[in-house]
Amino acid sequence: MIYGVIMAGGSGTRFWPHSRRNRPKQLLSIAGQKTMIRVTVDRITPVVPHDRIIVIAGSSHVEEIRRQLPELNNDQILAEPVGRNTAACIALAAYKLRAADPEAIMLVLPADHSIGKEREFVAALRAAANAVAKEEYLVTFGIVPDRPETGYGYIRIGDSRLTNMSPKLYKVEQFVEKPDLATAASCLASRKYMWNSGMFVWKAADIIKSLDTHLPRLSNAIKDISGFLGTPDEGRAISQAYEQIEAVSIDHGVMEKADNVLCMPIDVDWNDLGTWDSLARVWDSDSSGNALRGRAVMVESRDCVVSSPHKLAALIGIANLIVVDTPDALMICRRDRAQDVRKLHEILKNQGYEHLL
Repeated sequence: MIYGVIMAGGSGTRFWPHSRRNRPKQLLSIAGQKTMIRVTVDRITPVVPHDRIIVIAGSSHVEEIRRQLPELNNDQILAEPVGRNTAACIALAAYKLRAADPEAIMLVLPADHSIGKEREFVAALRAAANAVAKEEYLVTFGIVPDRPETGYGYIRIGDSRLTNMSPKLYKVEQFVEKPDLATAASCLASRKYMWNSGMFVWKAADIIKSLDTHLPRLSNAIKDISGFLGTPDEGRAISQAYEQIEAVSIDHGVMEKADNVLCMPIDVDWNDLGTWDSLARVWDSDSSGNALRGRAVMVESRDCVVSSPHKLAALIGIANLIVVDTPDALMICRRDRAQDVRKLHEILKNQGYEHLL
């Protein structure tokens, strides 16, 4: 049986002021008319029915997720008392699924990605699931790059495996941290490097085996509470376990160390919507490259990202800016500083504006 695991943690700090502590970006309709988590769930239903989907989120967001995803039962939403990165939430889901189904196959997906070619993506999910059902593989999806991107990590692929299937699977030779521009250009030219999507497919039993090997303390802590999952003591048990475990990503903790990791390159019009700048690739743009939401008048302005749903925004002679208006805050920054929006949180807190976070 194939199960979907949606990672819906994260605070979305780089999407302030639209994203707030109680409504992070995955619960907002940033890329389209539907919220990002709603789109993510709908995207995988051709492969995974609603009753086999698990969402993992911060405890303060569970009520809103239940409202947005009414088709899910309460025990399909796992609440984390505090963020501990991706290894912890994946372990939590894996132990829950293995207990219910020893042969469970997990599709692990973040809740904040945009995918334009959904039919091709669904086909890739099915192909990867078929592969891991037969062999003890940990499959990660690599995105075929179309530009020298410095905002993503990369995966260097080696020899192809299972060449009789489509898309093909390749041995992972190396995970590469976010590169500088020259290195990114070299990666693009080599055709041996894919963007690291952070999306995975494996059997629950196989990822638990790898967690036992490479992150034994974390794995044992989650294993100790697995019997409480789905009971009235679930929240208490998770809180106690999360006090003991480290915050580590599944890439650093497992994927970079395991020897059974394969990459499936896919070209599905994928975007990791991490900053306001990234929306320029998914929003409609005018003839001057301005990506607009709401009401805006642009006079001799180009390559701006503007979100102004509440009032008219008028830009004159402006280039490469992000302008985001909300009822209680206005944020303006250069597009090349979009990553730095997260720095506002500590500053606003120190200056008495914590109520705006």
